Amino acid sequence: MKRNIILSAILATGLFSGFVSAHDLGDNLPKKGKPTALQIKNGGTIQVTKDNFIAAESDKYFFEQQEKSGINHFTHDRILLTMDTQTVVRQNRDTLYSKSIWDTSGGVTFELPILDTYQTLQVIDENHRSIAVLYAEEGKNKITITPDMLSSGQHVWTVARTQVDSNTPSAIEDGNKKQDMIKGTANSDNLYIPKGFDQVTRENIRLSLEDDVLKLDFTKAMGAPEEKTIKPVQNLKDRQVELFHARGLTSMGFGGLSSEHAFYKVLLADDRSGVCQTMTFNTPPLTEKGFFSITTYGSDAYVHTENFALSSRKDELQANKDGSYTVNFNCGDTAINNIDVEAGWTGILRMYQPKSEEQIVKYAKEIKQPHSL
Repeated sequence: MKRNIILSAILATGLFSGFVSAHDLGDNLPKKGKPTALQIKNGGTIQVTKDNFIAAESDKYFFEQQEKSGINHFTHDRILLTMDTQTVVRQNRDTLYSKSIWDTSGGVTFELPILDTYQTLQVIDENHRSIAVLYAEEGKNKITITPDMLSSGQHVWTVARTQVDSNTPSAIEDGNKKQDMIKGTANSDNLYIPKGFDQVTRENIRLSLEDDVLKLDFTKAMGAPEEKTIKPVQNLKDRQVELFHARGLTSMGFGGLSSEHAFYKVLLADDRSGVCQTMTFNTPPLTEKGFFSITTYGSDAYVHTENFALSSRKDELQANKDGSYTVNFNCGDTAINNIDVEAGWTGILRMYQPKSEEQIVKYAKEIKQPHSL
């Protein structure tokens, strides 16, 4: 009876999903599983199955990025993510992003500046395996990548994450300056050649893998290539990556960090119709430069509302008196830390630079999912 009264009040005040202003996707993003014109242009006839999905999805990200930035050149996102600037599924506005495609056949050297704030550069090969994760810290900020370090191919996709203090013009300008300090030097410039995967079957397989989201173990989903010696400068742990989990993570969002660098908690509310849901959690066990965020998505894994995310950056998340955090979903403008969601929504709690993998995994397991009041 009490639940019915609450639901009636929510409907009466316009907090149901139908009252959230949804945003249509731009032409650069697929509609209901239909590949974009760019994807079709760079596709081919090789049918995609679960067995070759990782290679096909990686191929898509490689040729899309090369179309945008060319070879051996960073493209910097100069503002935090908005609905209109999203380019991939489950993107987020945690940091400023810098992306690129590089030819490693002659060797390529990456270097980050030394900063007192969070900045990383992740290097990923054509099989979605992490080759290195650099930090803007002494001894962790420089590496030379050669083809023998990769699990497949000779090209790498890189993503740099640069944190900003807040989403203000001055903070963004400061972050842009830090982006410009990222260096890459390659000795060869062979273009990445798309492999010829059929884009319709690739997208259908990606959508079918959504059903596995709660079965994924992220500690087994991303890591360095097997049978390769991991050097200290790569900043990676030796871990056993399993196909089921690696394939699922690739479908969820390309470029995920392995668990010693970040951890992802998938949020699936007990009622995703759009009625008010809530969750409370303690501060994650992160290092001094670490931070966390919650980002929400529509049923297609893209952003459709203006108010879709909150992070531990300055002036975004309000803490409770005991230091914990309560985040609400479609509970109205007067609710603390409220995010607007639409029917069928999902979310991700992202936690960067944990104190240890063991601590963050234990912590994530104890977090209660969003639930009804």
